[in-house]
Amino acid sequence: MRQIRIYRHPDCPKCARYARFHQLLDWLHQVEVSTTTQKTGPLRLGEVIVEKLDNGRILKGAEAFEEICRRIPAYAPFLLLLRLPAVHAFAEREMTGCNGQACELPASRD
Repeated sequence: MRQIRIYRHPDCPKCARYARFHQLLDWLHQVEVSTTTQKTGPLRLGEVIVEKLDNGRILKGAEAFEEICRRIPAYAPFLLLLRLPAVHAFAEREMTGCNGQACELPASRD
């Protein structure tokens, strides 16, 4: 049974890559990924939020990443790392959107 819904921007390649990775590692089928506009409004490019499906609570930033880590067992080590201020700040930045080229994927080397 799905426990959380991850909302991501539909035009962000970085978010799409992360979403595929979440789905690959979601062995317990607790995560749903959506590109639909949710009740708090449209997302900025690179912004990701999490909705807890049992109570409708919306999580943003590092709190959203922490919930993803709780639901996907392969991410469990990150729960400990999130206690470090630098890691917490990094997760906060990664989940709250990006500006310009920050969301672009690195160029492939042919």
